[in-house]
Amino acid sequence: MKNLILKILKIIIPIGIGIYLTWYFFSGLDDQQLNQTKESFFEANYFWVFLGLFVMLLSHVSRSYRWLFLLESLEYKPNFVNAYHAVMACYVINYTVPRSGEFARAGLLMSYEKIPFEKSFATIVIERVVDVIMLGLVIFITGFLQVNSDDLNQITNTEDYTNNKGWLIYLIIGISVIGLIGLIAFFRNQRFKKFIIDKIVGFYEGLKSIFLMKKRWSFLAHTIFIWACYIGSIWIFAQAFTETSGITIGAVFGVFVVGAAAIALLPGGIGAYPSWVNAVLILYGINYAGFGIFIWVVQTIMTVTLGLLSLFLIQRKTKLIKDEQKI
Repeated sequence: MKNLILKILKIIIPIGIGIYLTWYFFSGLDDQQLNQTKESFFEANYFWVFLGLFVMLLSHVSRSYRWLFLLESLEYKPNFVNAYHAVMACYVINYTVPRSGEFARAGLLMSYEKIPFEKSFATIVIERVVDVIMLGLVIFITGFLQVNSDDLNQITNTEDYTNNKGWLIYLIIGISVIGLIGLIAFFRNQRFKKFIIDKIVGFYEGLKSIFLMKKRWSFLAHTIFIWACYIGSIWIFAQAFTETSGITIGAVFGVFVVGAAAIALLPGGIGAYPSWVNAVLILYGINYAGFGIFIWVVQTIMTVTLGLLSLFLIQRKTKLIKDEQKI
C-alpha cells in the first residue's frame, strides 16, 4: 500500500507542480505580455519554426541510430525503425509517468527484437551517462560565454537584473545549503554513501564501455551532432520572431540550459520551461513572453504526435506478425 501511494505521488506531484508553475507564469504576465503570447502563434515565421522542428527530428533520428552502436557492441543488431519507434515512445511515455519511458524503451526492444531487458536497459544507462557529461560541458560553455563576452555586462546592467538580483543570491545560498547537506549525509550516512559510490562506479563503467566499442568515433560524432541540434534549434526558433531574431549565442546557451533543466525536473517541462526561458530572455534584455510558451508548445506537439504514432505503428506491426503466425 505504501509503495502504491509513493508511485501515485511520484506521478501527481510533478504534474501538480507543473500546473502551478503554468498558472504562476500566466498570472505574472500583464495584458501586453498576454497578447504577445497569443499573437506569437499568428506572427511567427513558420519557415523557421518547421526548420527548427526538422532539426529536432534529426536529433531523434540520430539518437536512435547511435543506440544501435551500443547494442551492436553487445552483438545485437536490431532494426533501425524499431529502435526509432522505441526512442519516440520513450519520450511520450515520460510525459505521463516521469522516468518510466526508459523502462518502456527497453521493454519495447525486448518485445520486438528479443533483446534481453537488462542488456537493453544497460545501454540506455550508458546513454544517460553521456548525456550528463554533455550537459555538464554545455553548462561550462554557457558560463564561459558569459564571462568572456559583453553578455555579462549586459545582464548585470539591466533594470530587470537590478530589481531581481535578490533571487539570484537566494538561489546561490540554496544550492550551497543543499551541497553542504549532501556532503554531511555522504560522510555520516553509510547507506547514502554507498548509493553515491555505486553511482560513481556505474558512471565510470558506462563511460569506459564507450571507448571499448568498435564504432566509438561514430558514437561520439552522433553525440556531438545530437547536442548541436538541440542548441541549434533554439537559435533557429528565435529567428521566427523579430523580437528574438538578434539573440546572442550566450542567450541561446542560457535558454537551452534552463530548458533542459525544466524538462529533467518536470514531465515535458510543463510550466517551468516557458517561465524559465522567459526569465533568461529578460536578463538578456529580450522582453518577449511569447517565445518560451511558443517553442514549448510546438516541440511538445511534435514529440507527442511522433511518439503516439510510433506506439501505434509498432503495435500494429506486432499485430500483423501475430496474424501471419496464425496463418
